[in-house]
Amino acid sequence: MRNNKWAGICICIALFFVLLFLVKTGNAAFIDDPIRNAVFSLRADWLTVIMKSITYMGNWQTITAICFILLIIKKTRITYGVPLSIGAIFVPLINKGIKALVLRPRPDKAFFLIEQGGWSFPSGHAITTMFFYGMLIYIIRSNVKNKTLANVLTAVLAIPMLLGGISRIYLGVHYPTDVLAGWCLAIAVILLIIKINGRRRSDS
Repeated sequence: MRNNKWAGICICIALFFVLLFLVKTGNAAFIDDPIRNAVFSLRADWLTVIMKSITYMGNWQTITAICFILLIIKKTRITYGVPLSIGAIFVPLINKGIKALVLRPRPDKAFFLIEQGGWSFPSGHAITTMFFYGMLIYIIRSNVKNKTLANVLTAVLAIPMLLGGISRIYLGVHYPTDVLAGWCLAIAVILLIIKINGRRRSDS
């Protein structure tokens, strides 16, 4: 299992650098164009309302509010609030640093369904929603003894975890490669935390 974690981390990082190479060399269109066209073909007024709601679940205001609630409740403060709050600060900083180095412009504003500024690669919403809700799922499944409740919460949290990134493509503010890169980084960080946590438990 330990080797599997390292393998997963290495695969995610390798995929990220492949995507970065494609973006920097201008060869990402063969991934971006067909996916964007397929997603744009699904656009409808009712679905746009849903996708906007999902994308807001990755906004800093929403993440901050959830962390604040978990921190003020004594029962969830240490197990949930502290690690998620630290991650919610650390992961976006990584993302902003990479954005500043890559400097990929966003898609044409003609495709935008919401207002969005800044650079495009990698997607901040993709990395944030995948990490935050994915990490929350891991913590829940590690601590909630009621498996039925854990399964229900997992299913609910999987919605923003997976659709948070997809919503950014649908709303026209990111390329698919931006989202994929964000997912790769988020999954790598989650696997690293799980591995460190597993080692700490085995040592204690």
